[in-house]
Amino acid sequence: MLSLIVIFSFSTSGCISENEEYHYSIDDPEVGTNSDGTSDVLFTIILEDNGGIDMDFSELVIIIKQNSVSHNCATTGTTGNCTVVQTLGADESQWEIGEILSITENGVDICSQHCIITLSVSGPEDAEIVGPTILNTT
Repeated sequence: MLSLIVIFSFSTSGCISENEEYHYSIDDPEVGTNSDGTSDVLFTIILEDNGGIDMDFSELVIIIKQNSVSHNCATTGTTGNCTVVQTLGADESQWEIGEILSITENGVDICSQHCIITLSVSGPEDAEIVGPTILNTT
């Protein structure tokens, strides 16, 4: 019986994985960046290195809500009222530790002056953060 347990444990090594951890931080853009335009950077988000790992970019979902209107931010292509823009990553398919993403308006004036938006950021295994951020122009 003991030998069966030992054989089973060796045959299943690597099959059991720990939950991945992702830590984000969000920053408002510089003062005065929100305008009546339709291509403003709403906020930036960075994947922190608190023992976490890179995230597959296709698993990233960012939804922002302003004045009861929800906007799904596109991570690929140019569809959606807002987009997620990678600027400095070495791998376009990964959101890498330390990489800053810009969440920008895409043809829609989501926030033109001082406003409060609610955001939802989710990734693999339904890891999610939700919270408000205040965007300023002054």
